[in-house]
Amino acid sequence: MRRALLQPRVLWFSLLGVVLIVFPYAHGWPLFDGSINNLGFFTVEITEFRTFNLTMFGVWFLVVMSMNLLTGSSGQISLGHAAVVLVGAYTTGILFVEFGVPLALAVIVAGVFTGVVGGVLIGLPGARLAGPYLAIATFSLIITMPQILKLNGIDSLTNGALGIGIRPVEAPDFVNDVLGAVTGGAVAVDGRQWIYYMTIGTAVLMAVLLWNLTRSRIGRAFVALRDSEIGAEQMGVNVPFYKALAFGISSFYAGIGGGLFFVVQTFVAPESLRFNDSILFLLAVVIGGLGSILGSVFGALFLAFQAELISNLPDWIPGLSRVRDFERLSPVIYGSLLIVTILTFPRGLAGIVQSVRSLGRGGRNGALDLPLLSPIRGALRNLSAGLLGNSDSDGRGKKE
Repeated sequence: MRRALLQPRVLWFSLLGVVLIVFPYAHGWPLFDGSINNLGFFTVEITEFRTFNLTMFGVWFLVVMSMNLLTGSSGQISLGHAAVVLVGAYTTGILFVEFGVPLALAVIVAGVFTGVVGGVLIGLPGARLAGPYLAIATFSLIITMPQILKLNGIDSLTNGALGIGIRPVEAPDFVNDVLGAVTGGAVAVDGRQWIYYMTIGTAVLMAVLLWNLTRSRIGRAFVALRDSEIGAEQMGVNVPFYKALAFGISSFYAGIGGGLFFVVQTFVAPESLRFNDSILFLLAVVIGGLGSILGSVFGALFLAFQAELISNLPDWIPGLSRVRDFERLSPVIYGSLLIVTILTFPRGLAGIVQSVRSLGRGGRNGALDLPLLSPIRGALRNLSAGLLGNSDSDGRGKKE
């Protein structure tokens, strides 16, 4: 037992858990609050806004996991994923505002509702489609959903184009009562910190469930479906059923993420999530890494900080500050980033981490997955073979 607790993976996860727990309070600590500015090398400053950033990271983590399950694990392409997240947000808002359902229960019901809708209304018809045809069919979702939410028949629930808003959520009284009794009143949780803990806790729980799902019989069926539908069918996999199931589970995760999106933002409108967001979700999955939870982590980090990084590029790269309306070039930056990712590390950032870990362990498959370097490696092998007087780079042409 003691040896298991000292495993590097356990220690790293324990350290990560401690960091996530104390992070909302770090902005008030010396060294992290900006009060120490004369260190001479580097000053770490964590503001309260970073707590909001990390809270949105939890929301995007759920959304990217849902997209990764659909695209990375089962091979189904969706260009309307933002519509599913939007349905989850609206369902949570309607249940909480109009019917007085407790917020946590409203988020869960929103996830179940979007899961059923995704599996039945999207998954079953989509089981007959594949590739670009499926992408086009799902593309219609995000085009029509904002207009559906504005229809006269349901605007009494959705509030039409004005959307649904709530006051910022506060922590329950019993939480601070318990913390006060345990810590003697030294620790308290405000509304911002409470939403952070609920979002991160939900994201971690859902990640554990997804990790187990991908290693179950269902997960193996999804992988077979992704690799070859014909091969999966020959192996006895019910292709239409598992296609619909992939859409259903993915929509369940997206619905939970949409519900938490509404809770964190305290507002949702028909234009809160658009087609551009669906493209960003797909981009985040590709950049982070298809078919892995670590890839979803990187993808969520990209979604949480991409706007800030792009706005700061002119300060980091000389000459960009003279470009007028630089932020309007963000689609060009996203497209270039996608091309570079596909050409250099098609398995995403998670693939690079896995390759580096394999190299550290001395694995045979530890070479970095960089296709652009393959011609260079081939030229170097041919050059070394020529210098050694061999006719083949693998040694089969050695002279006896």
